[in-house]
Amino acid sequence: MFGPGGKLYACQGERKRLVRYGVDGNEEVVASASGCNDLVVTAKGDIYFTDPANSKVWLMRQGKTPRVIIEGPERPTAVQAGPVRPNGVIVSPDQSLLIVADSWSKWTWSYQILGDGSVANEQAFYRLETSDSSSVSSADGMTVDSEGHLYVATNSGLQVCDQPGRVVGIISKPQPGPLSNVVFAGPQLSTLYVTAGDKVFKRKVRRKGVLPWKPAQPPVPGL
Repeated sequence: MFGPGGKLYACQGERKRLVRYGVDGNEEVVASASGCNDLVVTAKGDIYFTDPANSKVWLMRQGKTPRVIIEGPERPTAVQAGPVRPNGVIVSPDQSLLIVADSWSKWTWSYQILGDGSVANEQAFYRLETSDSSSVSSADGMTVDSEGHLYVATNSGLQVCDQPGRVVGIISKPQPGPLSNVVFAGPQLSTLYVTAGDKVFKRKVRRKGVLPWKPAQPPVPGL
């Protein structure tokens, strides 16, 4: 994930740390992390990262020690509060909401981002499509477009959700197995790049992505 200044941020799960790379390719350790899988960097430089094994989402502000802001249950419950296995994480185009995918359910969660970077108003908002035999979505990496649509890499394909939280389309997988991540890139930010297994696939689309260091205001959602 790229952040302010064009630096590339990455999770090194096995080494339990967050790093970033400058345009010269030099690696810089940003923070130690007990567990990290996916991250997003906001225009303010705040870093949110997921810790699936411990059912946690962390926040790291510049010059601060990472702290837990979301902690879900250790296993699915009848009345579930928070993601059991938080995986993908992204912010809405205007960066007012934090969105967290739960690999072990069909729900992707939405949170309001407060002034200090913490979150409030937790809601199981996006309801993903899953097979009839299981509610496990294997939801992983995510991205958003300038219209406010959310794109979620899942075991059923690349699921596209509208602003009200409905799945409005599923782009078929290019090969068997779950998708792992997705991003908009290219000169006009109108090409989707998706990772699946040991390959990267791309597809030109009519939508355009947004840059993490340039918040965008999506249109008012319709019903």
